[in-house]
Amino acid sequence: MGGRKLTMRATQRWLAGWLRRDRGSVSLWVVIFAFVTMVLLTLVVDGGQVMIAKSRAADIAEQAARAAADDIATGALRNGQVAIAGGACDAAGPAAGLISTYAKGVDVSALMRSCAIGAGPEGTPDVTVGVQVSMKPAIPAGAFSAISVTATETAYLACGTATNVVAC
Repeated sequence: MGGRKLTMRATQRWLAGWLRRDRGSVSLWVVIFAFVTMVLLTLVVDGGQVMIAKSRAADIAEQAARAAADDIATGALRNGQVAIAGGACDAAGPAAGLISTYAKGVDVSALMRSCAIGAGPEGTPDVTVGVQVSMKPAIPAGAFSAISVTATETAYLACGTATNVVAC
């Protein structure tokens, strides 16, 4: 029995010494884990914001291109031709007006980067609009102080029905 008590005491002394040496290691582990968790949280939240910004940029560009394509030149129409008005892409045109209206309604800054009237498939008139959308990330950190994405969309002016589209 005496030998067993000695072994138990030796074990207790060894355990007490080990606990004294290991003091604070859990605190260090918690600090490192909390830091890594915050970094991952920032990446997930801001990554979601980037996806939302890309979607917004594409939506704005698409709607601006449609607005510009809907601006038909009335003079050409009177002569039997269907054409997009020359001012559809101007600063006072429908594309720029739609972009500025959208930017006022949400916490986003939108800027028209390009707008060009051209000819699409089968000679149909088209308008291509490029938009840049900038927004603040949910958790601004270092290099991620602003999110800025661009999108380009094209709208075609076509005649006919939904099943039979022809050049005008």
